[in-house]
Amino acid sequence: MAVCPKCGKEIKTKSKFCPECGAELTTTSKAKKPETKEKEMSEAIKDSVEKVLDTEDATKDFTKKDAKDNMGMALLSYLGPLVLIPYFMEKNSKFVKYHAKQGMNLLVVWVGYAIMCCLLGLIKVSRTVYYFGYAYGKVKVTPWWVCLPMWIVGLGVSILAILGIVYVIQGKAKELPIINKIKIFK
Repeated sequence: MAVCPKCGKEIKTKSKFCPECGAELTTTSKAKKPETKEKEMSEAIKDSVEKVLDTEDATKDFTKKDAKDNMGMALLSYLGPLVLIPYFMEKNSKFVKYHAKQGMNLLVVWVGYAIMCCLLGLIKVSRTVYYFGYAYGKVKVTPWWVCLPMWIVGLGVSILAILGIVYVIQGKAKELPIINKIKIFK
């Protein structure tokens, strides 16, 4: 099978000219292999992920000594409600303050996620429970189409927290993706 280099139409016959536009076909014009399409798709996904992860890096504004000495306190910034400890207790370290502000913004997202889970968990449908082939009774459950998106969002919030911990361990002061758009605590 050949592809016309001019119009891009796939030609199944072994003709020397394109039946659509009349362009001369050469033996080198072949259809794209599925491997190249998969490669292009994987490159597009890789580029998209890199674009999301490419956030502002303010590491040069902090000293390495500050990052090394206060790493433990900065780690608390990404452990849910424990962010309150570095946010209110550590006033001397710019590195800890930077991560504590991001941790507080992440905590706001986490609280919003928890509230949404509670509210969407109120959606119930009746299901019949079968035990060894016999109807045992009816129960009310939250449907999968409500639970699945909330699990995915929860996984995303957890990944952001892990990414923040990785940045602290590396001694970086880099903004978290997505959270950098939500700046309640500045």
